[in-house]
Amino acid sequence: MTHATAPSRKTKPQKRHKYIVIRDWLSEQIASGAFARGEQIPSEHELMQQFEVSRVTARQALTDLRNKGLIEAHHGKGYFVSRFTATSNLERLQSFGEMMAPLGIETCSDIIELSEMRADHETANALNLPFDAPLTRLVRTRNAGGRTVALTINYLPIALGRRVMCLDLGNQDLYRLMEDRLKIELAYADTVLDTVKVNEIIGPFIGAKSDESVIRIKRLTFDSSGTPLIHETTYSPLESIKYEVRVPRW
Repeated sequence: MTHATAPSRKTKPQKRHKYIVIRDWLSEQIASGAFARGEQIPSEHELMQQFEVSRVTARQALTDLRNKGLIEAHHGKGYFVSRFTATSNLERLQSFGEMMAPLGIETCSDIIELSEMRADHETANALNLPFDAPLTRLVRTRNAGGRTVALTINYLPIALGRRVMCLDLGNQDLYRLMEDRLKIELAYADTVLDTVKVNEIIGPFIGAKSDESVIRIKRLTFDSSGTPLIHETTYSPLESIKYEVRVPRW
């Protein structure tokens, strides 16, 4: 197994306990995807050699990470990065990064397509546009902890889409960019969640076989004036994201 290179101990603050140095370094490797979900991490013995510490110190760092849920121990095999399941609160309009933030996981996107096209009947009706009106189509994989957890397809009115094209869509959330950079106040979204069988085009992007069931979320996002701005469909494996909602008695 190839391990990431240990940081120079000379650059670390001298007052920190050695187990904290190890713990924080491992946390950074997990968050960046250097140690992917489900991958084995260095053993106690390897950490002892790498950081020149005692077994007690190495074990304390691993115990801290285990208590945080970042790693898990497999008897007789060692320590492995936990396979995370992100939780999305359906009572809030959350971006992908906001959903992953509680897990301490770095997120990014790969732009698969950024183009202009004509609206079909479904998208035109959703965005209150004429049939065949020009649109911007944005297709991205959503990546967290070194693996792809979702594929998102966005349609935006052409004027807004051309503004969005100039933004850093690979490293920042679309919602956050629209609010912070474009000064658009997003208010709410109509959301439908179901499961579907993916085809041979969508499946490979999220590691799903053709005809395998995945979660599909269809979302229409509105600004504060009630104007629909984003017609979005997201596909994710069943084990990647958990959705929760508080339901009142009355």
